[in-house]
Amino acid sequence: MIEHRRRVKEALDDSPSLKSYLEIVFTECYALAVKQAKAETGLLMESFPLICPYQLPEVTDDEFLPQ
Repeated sequence: MIEHRRRVKEALDDSPSLKSYLEIVFTECYALAVKQAKAETGLLMESFPLICPYQLPEVTDDEFLPQ
């Protein structure tokens, strides 16, 4: 997670205009992440929230760790 957060931060620092794009695709990215988590864990889709329970600023914050 830390590595991917760093990559997102670098991309946003290099191209601040990407922030609006990230906001647009955030929901789609979550859906793809759930599909990947399902494949990797074998859990049912129903095991995951339909909507990401976190806000974009949280998931891009290096210090944020869900409870």
